[in-house]
Amino acid sequence: MATSASLVTLGEKTLPHAADPSLFAYCPSMDLVALGTTDQQVLIYRLNGQRVYGAAQKAGKLVVESIRWKPNGQLLAVAWSDGTVRLVGAESSKIVHQFSTGEGVSGITCMGWGSNLTSKTSSLKESSSSWSDLLDSDTLVSETKSVLDLPRDLSMIDIERSLPKLSLLAAGGSLEDVFCSRSSLDSLSRPFDPKDNDAVDVMVVGTKEGHIHLTIYDSFVIGSFSLPPIRSSFTSHLVMHSSHPRCSSHALLVKAPDSDSLSFAALDLRFISATSDYLSLLASRSTALQNLLRYIHQVQILIVNEWKSTQDLPSKFLRNVNEELADKGKGNIVQALYHSVATGHTFPIVKEWLVDELSERGHKRWEKAVVTGLENTRRLVHENMLPALERCSVILSRFSGIAKFQSSNDTLGFSSHQISLIVDTVACLHLVSAKILLQVVDELELFGAFSSWLRHEIDKLASDSSVAAKDDELEKEASIEHSKVLLYLQNCMTSSPLEVYLGDNTSDEYKDGWQQVEENLPIYEILDKQLRKQESRLPYLKALPRVELLCNYLNKQAKVVFSQIANAEKRNVIFGTPQQVGVIANEKLIDMRLSTTGPATARACVAFVPKNMPACIQITRVHLSIDGGLSSVSEMDSSTLKLGSGTITDVRIFGDTLLIMWELDGATTLLTIPHDTSTAPHATEPGDFHIHYSQHLETSTAPTPMVLTNEDIKERFGKRQIPTTGSFVPERMEVRSGSLEMRRIAVLGKDRIHYKVLGLEMEEEGKGTGKGKEKGKGSEGDVEMVAEV
Repeated sequence: MATSASLVTLGEKTLPHAADPSLFAYCPSMDLVALGTTDQQVLIYRLNGQRVYGAAQKAGKLVVESIRWKPNGQLLAVAWSDGTVRLVGAESSKIVHQFSTGEGVSGITCMGWGSNLTSKTSSLKESSSSWSDLLDSDTLVSETKSVLDLPRDLSMIDIERSLPKLSLLAAGGSLEDVFCSRSSLDSLSRPFDPKDNDAVDVMVVGTKEGHIHLTIYDSFVIGSFSLPPIRSSFTSHLVMHSSHPRCSSHALLVKAPDSDSLSFAALDLRFISATSDYLSLLASRSTALQNLLRYIHQVQILIVNEWKSTQDLPSKFLRNVNEELADKGKGNIVQALYHSVATGHTFPIVKEWLVDELSERGHKRWEKAVVTGLENTRRLVHENMLPALERCSVILSRFSGIAKFQSSNDTLGFSSHQISLIVDTVACLHLVSAKILLQVVDELELFGAFSSWLRHEIDKLASDSSVAAKDDELEKEASIEHSKVLLYLQNCMTSSPLEVYLGDNTSDEYKDGWQQVEENLPIYEILDKQLRKQESRLPYLKALPRVELLCNYLNKQAKVVFSQIANAEKRNVIFGTPQQVGVIANEKLIDMRLSTTGPATARACVAFVPKNMPACIQITRVHLSIDGGLSSVSEMDSSTLKLGSGTITDVRIFGDTLLIMWELDGATTLLTIPHDTSTAPHATEPGDFHIHYSQHLETSTAPTPMVLTNEDIKERFGKRQIPTTGSFVPERMEVRSGSLEMRRIAVLGKDRIHYKVLGLEMEEEGKGTGKGKEKGKGSEGDVEMVAEV
């Protein structure tokens, strides 16, 4: 008889709005519960019920269709009915990335997120190991250790941690919030951890159109693929996804829209096992580079806006007086002020403008607009743009090294020449940023002198001319650097030199500049020559030094490389032929687990309630043989259990155990039934329970069930009563694996406004479950990743 284990209530919550049972997920690493409500909100709560995050529906009539935690629990993916997927940081509660699964997507059917170990690992030892430990480990001669690979280990050296952190951007406007908080910005600019080289995160999103969208490392898109057709239908959609860290083949459950027949299909991701040694480094740094380019784009917009703010207000002040001077034939305001500085005489029109229209108040506004805008421009270039470009250079140097030293068997999708062209564009942005920084410093100095003179001139003209000037006023006038005032009037007053880099382009100018850069030749030398021409007041390509054009070209170059890397990996995505596993009663009463059974074998276990059999549970096992990253179905077997006269309300596969919420006479119990007796060393003892599997036949009816009475169920499977205080009746459960003290189940009530978090103390089951074997782990002790509709 199974040893009973209590289900202790660790936390509970009453929701403000009813939850959708299909949008209910427990964080795998933290005590966080994510759920979606019927009014299209996504909420995250702590164990104590405190709200961590909340997001309302997007514009229009879009609905949330799936939520899924990243395997490490750091991100929550939220899929919307238009095919958009948002990634929300668990700690920052900010949207760190957003991507679309394709055009014309009418809805999401399933979203899965798993982590796969790669076959390549660094030969570097842990830094904490002593020299004696290294000698004792016989690393150099042991055949079980990784082969020493100097180029690979050099590529894993952590350089980015030595770089200063990226500075935050000011919040507001149309900027992405992710760059406005320290936690979210740090998560985006996270340096490459050599430990990450051992694993690759894979997101699988299924659409109603019968496609799946593959993404690795959060936001690096591999592409979209059509699901293989099922025999009875030309189209199918994804129902469930499962993966195992040690298996590059993923398990998919698919079905036709108008059928209850459920089929299994393998998804072989050969790029995990058969492509470059540097897959993890490439994918993670590609994601980091994408985020850096987003950051640079936002910084470029802010720089241009700040510079334009220095031009808008002064141009308004100057516009009226220029019109009056032109009408009187007195030239323009620059000439008039130049005359005032040089001679001390002020035209009556200018005097009236300075005293009556501009005055002290207008001067303060002018000074604040120009000084604030120029200082912000200087800060953005110095603290944001240049550090981001430095990080780009570091990442591109990794790409360049990998491209130069890749083996002949590697298919990276890009060449060292392409990377050198991107490095050249980054160098152009470095040059232009340095020019902007120098010009801003000069302009601030010149404007300071002009502003002092202008204020002195306003005060002098507004005062009584018959009164002698005071000593302090004479000292102020003597301290004014008139040469700098004249330089400002001549060079900056109405036409800032920064316009060369930050001004707007006409369509013809932009077209000429774009044609120049699209010749796919290094442009640094060309840019330098054009800037020399500009400084010599000779005709030059006006669009080429503009930051906007250079940033757009950098983005275009990077997208080409990203797409080529994705296409190289896309060729190594292969689908297996769908195999029917049974006819289901409800898509919500399904679970699947993929586990490894050997170095080149795996097994997918599918549990579901068969159609028209609400008291039965069918288990179908698909055995896979894997050779060179390609899987094939070697065998299928199945079995059916009839669980007395009760009703199955939910089912989960937890390691080698089936967790079933079983409702009988108004009470709900959690049944733990061993489904994999091959891993139980005591399964042959008299009285042990084990499921008998027979060859699976593709029919519309389930195998003849093994009938268990209500008394058998209560006696054999260690009844665990789920607390049902008040009106709480369980309907849906989510299970979190982990160490014994960290195992949890979150249970949503049928009223859908209450949920409870219960401790799942899976003690050593006696007979029939394998004494001494922890539940929740596979044959190799690895936790699988499962995603469902």
